[in-house]
Amino acid sequence: MGLYLGRMAVVALFASTAAAQLSDYLGPGVTTYGAGQIGQRSGQEVNLRFYADASGFYDSALQAPSVNSQGKLVQASGSGEELGFGAYGTYQWRHSQLGLDYRGVFRNYTTNTYYDGIDQQIILGYTVQKSRRVYFDISAVGGTISRGIGELAGYPIPIPTYIAQPASMLFDNRTYYGQGQADMTYLVSARTSFTVGGGGFVARRRSDALAGVDGYVARGSIQRRFTRSTTLGAAYEHVHFAYTQAFGDSDINNYEGFLGTQLGRRWTLSARAGVFEAEANGIQQVAVSPVISALLGITTTTEAFYTRHIFPSIDGSLTRVFKNANLSFAYAKTASPGNGVYLASRQENAWIVFSYTGLRKINFTFFGGGTRFNSFGQNLPSYWQANGGAGLTYSLTRALHVTARYDARYERIQASGYSPTAYRVTLGVAYSPGTLPLLR
Repeated sequence: MGLYLGRMAVVALFASTAAAQLSDYLGPGVTTYGAGQIGQRSGQEVNLRFYADASGFYDSALQAPSVNSQGKLVQASGSGEELGFGAYGTYQWRHSQLGLDYRGVFRNYTTNTYYDGIDQQIILGYTVQKSRRVYFDISAVGGTISRGIGELAGYPIPIPTYIAQPASMLFDNRTYYGQGQADMTYLVSARTSFTVGGGGFVARRRSDALAGVDGYVARGSIQRRFTRSTTLGAAYEHVHFAYTQAFGDSDINNYEGFLGTQLGRRWTLSARAGVFEAEANGIQQVAVSPVISALLGITTTTEAFYTRHIFPSIDGSLTRVFKNANLSFAYAKTASPGNGVYLASRQENAWIVFSYTGLRKINFTFFGGGTRFNSFGQNLPSYWQANGGAGLTYSLTRALHVTARYDARYERIQASGYSPTAYRVTLGVAYSPGTLPLLR
């Protein structure tokens, strides 16, 4: 009788959630690696839909990984046209949910043909309730991008990933990246569950001067749902980075506690905190002594290094859903495989995104954020980048829209004086059936 009542409690507590949105089956604010918020717009569930657009654009201060005859970094500006296409939205069956967000852009510059080509990114998530007690979360992220500014670079990926966000690119150089992951959650009781999972990731860059990375992650967690709106838990994660075009690898062990809760009717809080242990191996250049320099005629040499550090780990978000708007804040301080120049690093991110859909024909989005890198083992100065911008759509008809967007990027390496500012402006038309906005 007790076992029967326990099973009925599991069904009663989780059935309504599964019927409404499977991605929240562990409770509001609890991170999962399945459908999650993939395919949403302005915090709203959207049926699967497609779109296409044509725009003119102007880019300033694109930074290539090359130098001129004076040994100075080369920057380029230029205008051109681009054709975009994509699909996004969610689809829900009785016991499963799919989220899709795909964007592709064919770009042609009037003069700087180095940056011509197709940028694209797909984010796919799937959550399925296999039985009363077992859930599976599967997700994948993949793409290729040539610039660290613009629509694909302007937003954080909506699921946890160890692929460096495109917005953290130091150089505007074509990068190919992908990550796949899968988790299984077992509901021990109506309130307690265990999750185990893992995945792999890869990144490659066009320039031989920039390092690529291969890696894997294995993780596990236990969570307890104290009320319908509050869940507490603890998690462990092991991550391995191995680099191409550079000698070295890193291992990360992450220990965290987490909280997911709904504050009132419209606020959702997700918070994780703990520590991570980082071990890094590699080689670096060091200065030789004056005696060796006089003897051999060299000023530097290379040496192997090993470092081990323990750092605080923080990852949190706060989201407010209005009737016709969505407001999100996010902050994280975690381990990162780097951006091709900076290898294994502490990465610090902060973001704010606001979207509004309350006007009859006009929808707009504002976003801003920053990223900081500090290497574990390389003797490199801190790298900091800020991104921001706004987008607007104006509906001419139910399916035809005018689109406008502005993006800006500021980078700084204080020790070297490197501090370029870049911006991007686009104006065009888009076709997409439906009433909900194109903007994220």
